[in-house]
Amino acid sequence: RLSQGNNVMARRLKLLSGLSTAAIGSALAFTACTRETTEPPAAAAGGSPAAHHDEAAQDPTPAVATGGESEGASLVDVATDKAAYLSALQIVRGHLRAGVDLYSAGDRAMGAQHLRHPQAEILTTLAPAFAAYGANSIEPAIDQLATAGENGAAPAEINDLDAAALASIAKAGGAADASLKDRLLAVANTLTVAADEYSVAIKDGEMINLHEYHDAYGFMATAVSDLEMLKGETEAEKTAIAAVLEQARIASGAAPSIVPPSDGFAPYSTIYGAAARIEIIARGL
Repeated sequence: RLSQGNNVMARRLKLLSGLSTAAIGSALAFTACTRETTEPPAAAAGGSPAAHHDEAAQDPTPAVATGGESEGASLVDVATDKAAYLSALQIVRGHLRAGVDLYSAGDRAMGAQHLRHPQAEILTTLAPAFAAYGANSIEPAIDQLATAGENGAAPAEINDLDAAALASIAKAGGAADASLKDRLLAVANTLTVAADEYSVAIKDGEMINLHEYHDAYGFMATAVSDLEMLKGETEAEKTAIAAVLEQARIASGAAPSIVPPSDGFAPYSTIYGAAARIEIIARGL
């Protein structure tokens, strides 16, 4: 596990040091020209999980749960850093999204695993943050959802419990009273963690860890959904949101649905690059 963590860090550093001067310059130019409007492109097309479930089930490579390093690193300072706190909550919801999508597609065993992961990997570390921001713990709602999944509950019940868990998480996030800058920085962090997971899932253009692909999909899909809900109060904020949403959609194209794409995989640098550009845009606010 230590070796895997070191490899992930090496990939991050290699990618970030290799970002082109032109790309960085473009992002910096954006922050200096906030009066221009930016139209986000159409969302990356993704197939229906149910339509491709049988294909995924035939994948000869078993999913191996190796995660934890990247998510653990993202939890540093969650009690004092609002962006880190919001990102941690996005990661929790990303696990739930992957789990519910898998469960709805018929893969109840793997779906239940993802529903349990926030409790197994994240919630203990988040406890001090809940206390710091005056938020109630989200663990009871998530435990109820995960337990239902493990007991093979009907999809309709899973959807209802998921809605209750998401409402609990939203309330906990609102307690932080975070700025737009913090919300956009949270997305940058979440995409970086997604890139870490994706880089473990895909090697030399081949799927080697389906479980980590599911994580990457869930994290990025959740970040995009959050951005789509943001409005912005000033023209500068609206332009920043549009530009960040564009980058997040580009990143999510690497994992457009819970079922891996059949036409090949994008390099993990696609996601890391988007995360870096989003951070630049956010810090310009």
